[in-house]
Amino acid sequence: MAVLYSNELKAVVVADGIQDNAQNVLKEKCLTIQSFDYHCEYVRNDNGEHFGSQQPAMLNFTVRINSMSQASTFYKNLLGTGNFEYTFLFNPVFGQNQRLSRYEDGMCIDGYVVSVEEKYNSARNSENRDEQIILAVKILIRSVIYFGREENSGLKSVFIQ
Repeated sequence: MAVLYSNELKAVVVADGIQDNAQNVLKEKCLTIQSFDYHCEYVRNDNGEHFGSQQPAMLNFTVRINSMSQASTFYKNLLGTGNFEYTFLFNPVFGQNQRLSRYEDGMCIDGYVVSVEEKYNSARNSENRDEQIILAVKILIRSVIYFGREENSGLKSVFIQ
């Protein structure tokens, strides 16, 4: 069961597939997710097989970044022609060495970056610091792998065709 407090980190994204090596994720490589959404629907026949045409699934998410160098991965992937992996971790906890020590759930998205938008805000927050850059990213999903700390032995894969 998740314990949610407003001052805890709720979700982060890592521009890599980390299912096999989650303990080596540094906090500085994680970007805080402001929001994300996607809709994925499957149609099956009586035998449980997929049938009919499938609508492309898009994942939209926004992250807060401190500098444009943190956005460089998204722009490189936007200019590339291949698919890339992004890992979303929910309720992550980092140890004293700033490495990921645990998380509640996660998903690894394999797909194509189709859009990257920047939004700057010069307003100051409650701590009188400048607000950071908000980056909106849109990914055409190729596959999704769901995983969690409870199911260390098996990952649930969903392939979108």
